[in-house]
Amino acid sequence: MKSVRIRLLGILALLAMLGSMGCGGGGVAGEAAVPGPGGTASLLAWDPPTTYIDSTPMDPFLDLDHYEFYIREDVNFTDTDLHMAEVNAVDNLALVSQFNLNHLLPFVPPGTRSYLSIRAVGVDGSKSPFSQPIAWDHS
Repeated sequence: MKSVRIRLLGILALLAMLGSMGCGGGGVAGEAAVPGPGGTASLLAWDPPTTYIDSTPMDPFLDLDHYEFYIREDVNFTDTDLHMAEVNAVDNLALVSQFNLNHLLPFVPPGTRSYLSIRAVGVDGSKSPFSQPIAWDHS
């Protein structure tokens, strides 16, 4: 169980996918702009991880519990930050791979730009590092 915790803390597959996520044309590693709520829903999409940092295969259906969504006015996410939303990793026997950001609008800080980061949480409670923060323009 301890090796699962150590490996879950290093899930890089999720983090790599989050660096290039977005709506429509996707984004660029490092910082991706997520479209705001004007018109269509702002969907954040990713590929759930299938390997640990050491390339050991993982079964996301068994090893992942949920994802945590964090919002800040800057990119300095810390372990003391509280998550704004939580989404099950598996829902109706399918891996969850997208989230409607409009659900977070009532909870975002004032302003037109926030930064979003996600963490994967294992069934044992261990958390991955924060994903690369992405800019989210909202109004």
